[in-house]
This record gives sequence, C-alpha cells and structure tokens, in this order.
Amino acid sequence: MKVRLFMIGCLIFTLSLVDGQPVQKPGSAGDILEHLKQDGAEDQVTIVLDSLLEANYYKFMAMNQKESGIPGYRIRIFSESGLGAKEEQQKVRARFLSLHPEIDAYYRYDEPFFKVYVGDCRTKSEVIKLMEAVKKNFPNSIWVPDYINLKSSE
Repeated sequence: MKVRLFMIGCLIFTLSLVDGQPVQKPGSAGDILEHLKQDGAEDQVTIVLDSLLEANYYKFMAMNQKESGIPGYRIRIFSESGLGAKEEQQKVRARFLSLHPEIDAYYRYDEPFFKVYVGDCRTKSEVIKLMEAVKKNFPNSIWVPDYINLKSSE
C-alpha cells in the first residue's frame, strides 16, 4: 500500500513539473509564419522567404479557412432543375433517409440545379461499397469528389 501511494505521489509531482507547449486553438494567437520570421535572442535560424512564396502561403491559408471538412467522396442521387425540382429534391432526400437512416444526406443548390448528396466517405473503396447499396433504389446515382464532414469516433 505504501509503495502504491509513493508511486502515485511521484507521478503527481513529476506531472506538476512538466512544462509543455501552450495549446493554441486553430485560428487564434497569431500566424506561424510570422512567429518563425521574428528575430529574437533565442532564435538560431533566420528564415528568408521569396515574396511570391509568402503570398502563396497566405492564399493557401485563406483557401483552407473557406473550405469546411476534408477531401473525400459523396454520392449524388439527385440533380434536377426547373419547376418542381426543389420539391422533388426534398422528396428524394426523405425517401433516401427512410431507406438508409444511418447515412447522412445533404441538400445543395448549384445554380440552376437542385442536388442531393449522401454519405461521407474518406476513400474510394468506401464510396464504392456505399454505391452498391444506394444503386438499388437510386439507379442514376454517381459518386463525386467532395469535402466531407469528419465523423466523430464514439
């Protein structure tokens, strides 16, 4: 018993001395490129960048902030335009969700088309497997590259 208490005490003491890196949330507390470029007494490396490289870096960062999700694949089960297309879009999505309640379905309007996409597949093998199940009820469906929602592991 004394040995266990001693070990727990040593562990707590050791953990209290650990000084890790501060946690920064994405999009907060500065830009990593600016932090690297700053001169200071402790810096051992000086970074010199071409202005075009720096401009491309900031374009890339802006593009990533606009995109939501990660690259993956979805299946488009509906794409129509014209009168009644929006109502048909809602019916197709409702029909899909009644057949596959465990799979997410998404509305999208890409002018002039109303579309319904299903699934959040990370790989081609996942989307092909899902396609086999979906094709039975939606024969005109196709899989397309898209930005998908990252599923939380439970």
